[in-house]
Amino acid sequence: MKNIAAIFNEALSALNARDLKKAEEGFRRVIKSEPSHVPALNLLTIVLVNTNRFAEAEPFIARAVKLNQGSDVSFYNYGLIAKQLGKPALAHEQFTRALRLNPNVRESWNNRGVACNDLGQYEAAISDFDRSIALDPNYADAHANKGKSLLELGRHAEALAAYDRVLSVRPELAEAWLGRGTALARGGRRDEALAAYDRALSIRGDLAEGWIGRGNVLYELRRYADADASYDRALGIAPESAAAWLGRGNVNADLKRYDEALTAYGKALAIKPDSIQAVVGRGNVFTALKRHDDALALYDAVLSSKANSAEAWLGRGNVFLDLRRHDDALAAYDKALSIAPDRAEAWLGRGNVFADVKRYGEALDGYDKALSIRSDLAEAWFGRGNIFADLRRHDDAFAAFDRAF
Repeated sequence: MKNIAAIFNEALSALNARDLKKAEEGFRRVIKSEPSHVPALNLLTIVLVNTNRFAEAEPFIARAVKLNQGSDVSFYNYGLIAKQLGKPALAHEQFTRALRLNPNVRESWNNRGVACNDLGQYEAAISDFDRSIALDPNYADAHANKGKSLLELGRHAEALAAYDRVLSVRPELAEAWLGRGTALARGGRRDEALAAYDRALSIRGDLAEGWIGRGNVLYELRRYADADASYDRALGIAPESAAAWLGRGNVNADLKRYDEALTAYGKALAIKPDSIQAVVGRGNVFTALKRHDDALALYDAVLSSKANSAEAWLGRGNVFLDLRRHDDALAAYDKALSIAPDRAEAWLGRGNVFADVKRYGEALDGYDKALSIRSDLAEAWFGRGNIFADLRRHDDAFAAFDRAF
């Protein structure tokens, strides 16, 4: 009968020959005879990870690091497994333990940064990515992940620079083009964003996030048919994408296809029940349908968990404007603007409130502010036109109505 050393060596040879089934059988035999055999525990973990069986791998790597706390590689592998299992706190702990033993591994800093991103600790993540980049200035993964952190912090120009650095090293990395598109879109550079998303999709046509990003830009450009087609492509790849269903809901709402919009928002919420945007979207549809109580209930539900939701305050303002509760409407719009001063629709709402009560100077100020943010906001041009018509400034009215179209 073979001794444990012989069985281990045969399993190791099988692993080197990529015969994972034979390797797994051998390492399991070793561990069955010697449960504290650290090399077999580590190598069985590697076999299971290579066959995407992360949940099976976790107890073996946990036993290995408990028995031998001097291997940064083991802690690193445990961190990778925890990351795959959606356990960012555990992943962060294991990468930290790996770094205490060996702070000179770029991948350990990068992956701890990824865990920080997953935990919403974006400043800490950037610090880790910078440590990784200090070890290797051309490490594309760290630059790309730093871009994600910067996007979350709203630092769009810095994010763009990070993605450009990635692309200088790996010009065909679809995910970097995707990140570049998102940075450009959030910076209001829509045409450039669209080009970046198209480049990402030319490299990887199955990138659902690219189709969603493309759809969002096209939606903002009011190219509704093209936006809807992009969301459909995303859903063909990822049918459970809440973001794609949200996008479809927004398109249908703008096109006044309210039943379809409610269905799409409902799909988004079934997948992601805490989607504030989908709840607000449903509220906006109910506002359009004059179901004011239903709309207010949804906006209030959002504000009970996120009091600084500019979208929900904007929705409340629109309901109160419909109900001609002008003071309440103005207060809601002002609250939205205290959170998001560049929200053009809230300035539009203020203009509409003042127009309703014939305070034309203040109404024009609201419309002008809205148009300084979004020059294509047709409703603000209509508002200006109506005021000029009331004031019998007919040439100015015609000019404003022409801009609305």
